[in-house]
Amino acid sequence: MEMKLKGKGQNAPLGLLEIVLYNLAGFSFNIYDTILYAWIPYFYTPPPGSGLTKYIPLAALGIILAGGRVLDAVTDPLIGYLSDHTKSRWGRRKPYIFVSTPILFVSFIFVWMPPVSGESITNVLFLAVVLFFYYWAYTGVLIPWFAVLPEMSRKNEERVKIASIGVALGVLGALIGGALSGPLIQSMGPLQMALILGIVAFIGGELTLFGIRERYTDYEGEAQGFFRVMREVFADSQVLSFAIMIMFVQLTYQLMLMNVPYLTTLILGRTEAEASVLMGEVIILIAVSVPLWYWLLSKYSKRTVFRAIIITMIVGFALSFFIGKLPFCTPFIQAMLVFPVAAIPIGGMFTAVLGVIADLTDYDELKSGRRREAIYYGIYGIVRKTGWAFCSIILATVFSLFGYSAENPTGVRVIWLVCAFSCLIGLIAFIPYKLGDSKEETKEIMGL
Repeated sequence: MEMKLKGKGQNAPLGLLEIVLYNLAGFSFNIYDTILYAWIPYFYTPPPGSGLTKYIPLAALGIILAGGRVLDAVTDPLIGYLSDHTKSRWGRRKPYIFVSTPILFVSFIFVWMPPVSGESITNVLFLAVVLFFYYWAYTGVLIPWFAVLPEMSRKNEERVKIASIGVALGVLGALIGGALSGPLIQSMGPLQMALILGIVAFIGGELTLFGIRERYTDYEGEAQGFFRVMREVFADSQVLSFAIMIMFVQLTYQLMLMNVPYLTTLILGRTEAEASVLMGEVIILIAVSVPLWYWLLSKYSKRTVFRAIIITMIVGFALSFFIGKLPFCTPFIQAMLVFPVAAIPIGGMFTAVLGVIADLTDYDELKSGRRREAIYYGIYGIVRKTGWAFCSIILATVFSLFGYSAENPTGVRVIWLVCAFSCLIGLIAFIPYKLGDSKEETKEIMGL
């Protein structure tokens, strides 16, 4: 069984407009994600004594977010498998993106419309159902969109360029979501904020359809079953090394966003709107660091750069524990000075990761003779979202054990140590990874 490469334009250089349009989906995702994971905990379970309405118990929120992410993770490889084997006049990827984008937008808006004013089981069930649709639609766009990247070019330089521009646009989306959500919530309310920023995300998601160019035609031969493919892929030590690393390292970014509103109000003594200043700083630093990582990835192997990224993140998160206790400046300025140590390498992580997955799909083709891009991006989705599922449980558990009030904000500090330790686990897991930055290099390294 093999994929037929379309002859027309298969080696044509990629235009900037095509790359930008393709990456608008990442712009859209980052608006949704930044808002959702920064403000859902604070919106539904505000700190005691804040005067804000509490809609559901903290433990229930943790279960809902964790369960939703587990569902989201499980569906990723399934959608990937279906997309890889889809035959339509639109290709393998576009139908899923076209159908899922409006569902993603509508469910995002409903998140901010709890039916009961006050703590209620109705709100618990409502949020669970809304997030069920949100996560299904999220996967329906994300995995087919991701899977297009390895099809766009076989050249490592072009893949790094696509990923770098993608990070820049993704950061722009996160900046819009992170920097504007706080002031809009404070001035207009959560629902109005979601409508304004959600429309921007929806438009970006629809425009990405015009940047997708699939270079591979349908499968020839008999397709393998889903479970056989999953067993075959996860049996490889290189895939496992990458998957475990991603699960533990990428969860720290979500945990960081979830913790910022609590850090801002409980330790720094600032308003919700000023949480957006810290989020904005993190996101801007991720953006401005992209040229640095683009240069480093052109000079050194992805695996070397990735390990350096994780080590720097460990240092940054460990230092964050001491924000507000350092003997200089105000607590807010301390946060502004410490956060870059973790934020800048996060930019490198997002720049490098999609290229690493493209290398894994090339490695799979060398072994199996098949192009299964979407299943690999589905695996990326399942492991990172499993990590994200742990975020809500970690947040709820740490806050319950150590406290998250103005009188006792210890839990907010402990979250940073959890982030550092999680990165350390990821670093150890990534030691066995050794794939090259091109198919030829991987073939030589792996003896294929």
